[in-house]
Amino acid sequence: MIQISYISSATDPMSTQELLELLRQSRENNAENGITGMLLYGNGTFLQVLEGEEKVVENLLDKIRKDPRHTDLRLLHRKTIQKRQYSDWSMGFKRLSTKELQNIEGLRDFGESDFNPDYLTQHNAVVQSLMNHFRKDRLRAIGQSELGVDEEDRMINWLHRIIRGAVRVLAVLMVVTILWGVVDVVMVLYGQVFRPSFEELRARDIIVAFGAFLAVLIAIEIFINITLYLRDDVVHVRLVVATALMAIARKVIIFDFEKIAPMYILATAAVVLALGIVYWLMDRKIDFGLGRRSS
Repeated sequence: MIQISYISSATDPMSTQELLELLRQSRENNAENGITGMLLYGNGTFLQVLEGEEKVVENLLDKIRKDPRHTDLRLLHRKTIQKRQYSDWSMGFKRLSTKELQNIEGLRDFGESDFNPDYLTQHNAVVQSLMNHFRKDRLRAIGQSELGVDEEDRMINWLHRIIRGAVRVLAVLMVVTILWGVVDVVMVLYGQVFRPSFEELRARDIIVAFGAFLAVLIAIEIFINITLYLRDDVVHVRLVVATALMAIARKVIIFDFEKIAPMYILATAAVVLALGIVYWLMDRKIDFGLGRRSS
């Protein structure tokens, strides 16, 4: 993989609506092509970093050069990378202002007027400070560095490595559980569906078989949950909420309404609704830098 960054000037000042449309197009195209990165805009200037497979990134850069919405594209750096730095962004975005720039450590005297191609091409350290600040700000905002191994405190790094090792052990044990569950599904199918004659087969037997299948599927979701804790590009809280929502929704499929009390059904509906609202709110919390701060 490679990572490149470039700076260019907008042909005309871009409105919020135009920036949103540009961002929408970038995210759709980048998601299809496996490209990640971040775009900063301010003072009529674009500063963008792109990362992905070399050929794909080079092809995208050729298209960007021909885009009439900007001009004077200057390549700042091009390097080979082993790991993505912006893996959770099909295209992160931030609209800059002087007030926001003054909050960046080491750039107290750097204002929006300095955010221009001539200045930034001569001050590579400033470019790196900008990119690192907003990348780390994103990680802090969504809590993705819970088990990071690049903390300043070496002891914390060591403890995180131990926990990450424990997570790997849990992942292996969950695989064993899943395989055990698959064996149980086979036994349930044989005992409840295949062995009885057609006349003896009841709806309850089919529901029991469904329950065995769903138990394995939920175990797989938990396995994915466990392994994703080893990554730095996942919002862990949202992942847990999504897993809980899927587990409860699948359980609803096998409800035996003849034996379940009405209040139990209403309580389940309330939990599903609450989890759905929480997941939706967390999804809406993504900051695009268009007139509001990251939470």
